Amino acid sequence: MAPPAQSQRSPSPSQPSGKGEVSDLKLQLRQHAGSRAPGADDAKRELFKKVISYMTIGIDVSSLFGEMVMCSVTSDIVLKKMCYLYVGNYAKGNPDLALLTINFLQKDCKDEDPMIRGLALRSLCSLRVANLVEYLVGPLGSGLKDSNSYVRTVAASAVLKLYHISASTCVDADFPAILKHLMLNDQDTQVVANCLSSLQEIWSSEASTSEEASREREALLSKPVIYYFLNRIKEFSEWAQCLVLELVANYVPSDNSEIFDIMNLLEDRLQHANGAVVLATIKVFLQLTLSMADVHQQVYERIKAPLLTLVSSGSQEQSYAVLSHLHLLVMRAPILFSSDYKHFYCQYNEPSYVKKLKLEMLTAVANESNTYEIVTELCEYAANVDIPIARESIRAVGKIALQQYDVNAIVDRLLQFLEMEKDYVTAETLVLVKDLLRKYPQWSHDCIAVVGNISSKNVQEPKAKAALIWMLGEYSQDMHDAPYVLESVVDNWDDEHSAEVRLHLLTAVLKCFLKRPPETQKALGAALAAGLADFHQDVHDRALFYYRLLQYNVSVAERVVNPPKQAVSVFADTQSSEVKDRIFDEFNSLSVVYQKPSYMFTDKEHRGPFEFSDELGSLSIGADSADNVVPAQRVEANDKDLLLSTSEKEESRGATNNGSAYNAPMYDGTSMPTGASQLQSELAISNTMVPSHSPSSSLAVDDLLGLGVPLAPASPPPPPPLKLNEKAVLDPGTFQQKWRQLPISLSQDYSMSPQGVAALTRPQAFLRHMQGHSIHCIASGGQAPNFKFFFFAQKAEEPSTFLVECIINTSSAKGQIKIKADDQNRSLSLSLSAQLNIGIPQRHVTLQPNTPLSINPLQKPKPAKRARTEEIKNMGFVLRVLSVAKRGLRPRLVLIPCRSQRLFCDKPLVSNPLLIKLLQESISRIKTVLDSEDNFTFKSSDFSWDILLTTLKSSSPAKAHLVLEWRLEKMVRDNERDLVPYLELIFLCSKVQNVPFAMRVFNSMEAHGIKLTSSVFNALIYTCLSSGNVMTALSLFEIMQSSENCKPNSETYNTFISVYSNLGNDKAMQAWYLAQKGAGFSADLRTYESLISGCVRSRNFDCADRFYEEMMLSGIMPNGQILENILRGLCEQRSISKVEQLLKFMMDGEWEINVSMAEKLMGLYFEHGTVEKMEELLLNLMNSNQSFAVLQQVHCGIIRMHAMLDRLDDMEYSVGRMLKQGMSFRCPDDIEKVVCAYFRREAYERLDLFLGHIKGSYKLTKSTYDLLVAGYRRAGLSEKLDLVMDGMKLAGFF
Repeated sequence: MAPPAQSQRSPSPSQPSGKGEVSDLKLQLRQHAGSRAPGADDAKRELFKKVISYMTIGIDVSSLFGEMVMCSVTSDIVLKKMCYLYVGNYAKGNPDLALLTINFLQKDCKDEDPMIRGLALRSLCSLRVANLVEYLVGPLGSGLKDSNSYVRTVAASAVLKLYHISASTCVDADFPAILKHLMLNDQDTQVVANCLSSLQEIWSSEASTSEEASREREALLSKPVIYYFLNRIKEFSEWAQCLVLELVANYVPSDNSEIFDIMNLLEDRLQHANGAVVLATIKVFLQLTLSMADVHQQVYERIKAPLLTLVSSGSQEQSYAVLSHLHLLVMRAPILFSSDYKHFYCQYNEPSYVKKLKLEMLTAVANESNTYEIVTELCEYAANVDIPIARESIRAVGKIALQQYDVNAIVDRLLQFLEMEKDYVTAETLVLVKDLLRKYPQWSHDCIAVVGNISSKNVQEPKAKAALIWMLGEYSQDMHDAPYVLESVVDNWDDEHSAEVRLHLLTAVLKCFLKRPPETQKALGAALAAGLADFHQDVHDRALFYYRLLQYNVSVAERVVNPPKQAVSVFADTQSSEVKDRIFDEFNSLSVVYQKPSYMFTDKEHRGPFEFSDELGSLSIGADSADNVVPAQRVEANDKDLLLSTSEKEESRGATNNGSAYNAPMYDGTSMPTGASQLQSELAISNTMVPSHSPSSSLAVDDLLGLGVPLAPASPPPPPPLKLNEKAVLDPGTFQQKWRQLPISLSQDYSMSPQGVAALTRPQAFLRHMQGHSIHCIASGGQAPNFKFFFFAQKAEEPSTFLVECIINTSSAKGQIKIKADDQNRSLSLSLSAQLNIGIPQRHVTLQPNTPLSINPLQKPKPAKRARTEEIKNMGFVLRVLSVAKRGLRPRLVLIPCRSQRLFCDKPLVSNPLLIKLLQESISRIKTVLDSEDNFTFKSSDFSWDILLTTLKSSSPAKAHLVLEWRLEKMVRDNERDLVPYLELIFLCSKVQNVPFAMRVFNSMEAHGIKLTSSVFNALIYTCLSSGNVMTALSLFEIMQSSENCKPNSETYNTFISVYSNLGNDKAMQAWYLAQKGAGFSADLRTYESLISGCVRSRNFDCADRFYEEMMLSGIMPNGQILENILRGLCEQRSISKVEQLLKFMMDGEWEINVSMAEKLMGLYFEHGTVEKMEELLLNLMNSNQSFAVLQQVHCGIIRMHAMLDRLDDMEYSVGRMLKQGMSFRCPDDIEKVVCAYFRREAYERLDLFLGHIKGSYKLTKSTYDLLVAGYRRAGLSEKLDLVMDGMKLAGFF
């Protein structure tokens, strides 16, 4: 929400458009309040309906709250329902008004009508107001003991609502024990189901802190409880049956006979009409029989018919959900569904998402007996009007062919697709033909005959073009036109935007050259030259590799590039077996529908380094990358070139290891050579760089490629820096005279970086920056976005003057510099230009016509550096500014709380004697206890009103309110006239979110004649915003604007900026920031902390960077919270290079890395799969003496990465290193990742050793034991399974 305008009051955005209608409703409701006249209830109904309709369309009718409550005194149940709906909607947003509803709701909870009792209890517990918790306990206890089952059902669910509002109140009232009694003894099954649902959630939440809750949760899986539910399952509703079946799926039977008993008891649930019940039953059957292979197969046979029936009935959405589960089972056991393939044929009216699943299932169930029918059906889909389905059907045909079923007929069908003359059909078919030729080389003759007739110009999709080029290179000896087709593709190198195609083209041309040298010589030379000048690093490196390989030895190049190939037997699957098993374990959940384990779409931290995508193989680069081309004009003879980044290569091109160098080809993309006469402009190779052991091969390559011209002149070195006079003086008249007389020596156009634009928000900082380089400003003018500056500089050694005109437009981020000089030496002007542009990236240079410059006509102008290099450069500039600002200042340390303080108690430690008394005393004695205390208690340095009120509010809001009342009364009795105690009291109201009492304090100040200041209003605004009362805060702000003595100050704006930052509303936050600047207040550290935090929270990273740079340019020192937010933003942008620079800066400055930062770093490195970066981070953290918790976090992250990559040796080394340093695992998930790695590699003995090593430092949890049980059971290791079961008993999990 933006700040209101300065000149007028801003209307409330929730103000109803029909304000008069709401007022009329209020009058009519007042007239009917308490009326018992005939027809009064009918009139109330009409009024209530109108109120509810207004509320539904978004009109604010909260002003009718009191009248609605008064009209609710009636026996009409329809009126009560509408009133309850109204109250539930506005209670949370108006907690003070919600107090008015307590009396009539409590009264209705005792009504004779059980329906009214139940509805009232549901509404009472749905108010969700923490201050009213004490009023819920009594009615809720009565509801659980009510004689009517409906009321008990509502009460059982309401206990969970109370738990979410105040867990301590729910547990202290012993409601979980009452629910357990009802669950095991109540006759109504809906009551039992609601009790079970509530208890599961309550005990799961409490299990981590309460051993009793953990035991109760495990007791739900005991045999008596499970059998109790199973014997009554037919009485339950469909939802309740699913709840019970989910519980049974987690039960571990003692023997096989118990398994058969449960399955026989649930047999009839497979015929249930509800799909959810059927799927839940299937999950029970599958989980129970995992260790019984024969029975497990019989279960597949048994569940097949119910699933196929459900797929063909119900809505498309329901069919898709069931079909997803059927798809999972088909993929695990396709042979069992091979006879039912016709059920997976696509219907014309089915949505595409259903058809896609069916196509995958048809592919899976294909075998020798049904391949012909399935392929015939799939070929019909290839002509489908739905293009995505047509593509999927062609891929399905290819997958079946790769399964070695009726390959002969399928190849004929695929080749027929190429004759359909549809672009997408041709593209998909070419990709499949390439895969088929890799597996069945014997079919190359028939395939090449058809593929050779396809023009490369008609194939536009990158994957298809790459496949066609691969075939042209691989089978060039059988395709007469292959060299000429490849040459035409090379001629259009610049028009090919896909890096994948260019990579294939390099390899194909080289293969063709090795088989048909004379015809491919020119194409190879052009391709290598274009590849070396390519902006994509992989393309450049491959071209350089091929060039060096050919220079070394042609025969070796042939053995490397075109060796004898073996047929590919198996193509890699896109999903690992571990992922499929995890999905199967989460049967009957969204994981099956998404085809991903739950952790992949719920917890970003656990996604790991791999992302599964249909476009995994695509290497195409966006069009924006074309502007950042870096041509390869000279490559030194250094074998480490392939290991360097682009910027490192540019920096290292001046020298070599041994003093000798060879010259790589140069390429002009604007004019691709087409004749032999143009080869001189393509390539240049020095014959002196031939290795001594292979002279003949090098000469042969030179002759074949046509590389025989001398090297073009190298680019000139950068101009040396000028030494300028720091105390130069020039009067304005002389400047104007020289400016009119001297010609322009150099004119340059620039695109400015965000840092440069941010600097110009305060031109004084920009001028100081220039003066620091001895470049002085003599005149400046303009206003945003257009600025104009005139500078002058003088050489230190001689009286030579430079005049500079600088014109900048900040909206377009463009700038122009013109330089005039006494000395017309252009190199001096270039040197000055370089000094003018420190920190500003140069984009392009425009030279005046009269400026002499020597340019090689065969050489392209050097384009700008890569955007990535520019960003790193700008980040380095920011860090340098920050380090200068930080010099001599001690950093603010981020304190890490000691974890051991919460090992045995989940509640805050109470050490204040007064607090203990207040917690123990009744509400009526609170003020008496406070009166009896000595004043020394409240003035002690150990006493804190903040802690006292916060603790009281969590247990009894009424006591906290009484403490505030007592303190105000004491201040009035003492005739307190000082402003500070009243301000402190208002701020304390924000801690307990008590806006009405804050207003009461304000009124008391006015009554006692205390002068009001802006600080008083700021405290009230802060209290309102802390309580979520934004409209009141805005009203107070408008009052401040119209006041003469209490105008808004910087703290006022900071308060609004802070609250919108916490809400993640960056637009409103920036609007308040602009309002702050417009009011003439400069930003401080708190302002920038809120701005950066809000921008990062709303993922507006550009704005976060802008505010960060603006803060540093203004000389404000950041704190740890700002650096953490900057790190968070860089991690979410996945910019590893910037993250490493920021980390280096923080460690050099002795900033402390906290656990949250370490967690974000681990997430970033996980996504990139860089274990080496993690190891480097760990070493740096250890050297900088970081905290124990941070080191533990990084240790566990390294272990988890090794575990996910199945690197057992590295994983065990990392575990041993961590244990030696006195650390252990943080959470069960880390342990379970290691256990899964051992199970995947079937390293059971090493798993036992691992568990033995950590036994003394970490106690295994129930989930880890369950994982061990499932793994050993699946492996059939009964002895190890028994040992794990014994361990569970000793740990108390049975």
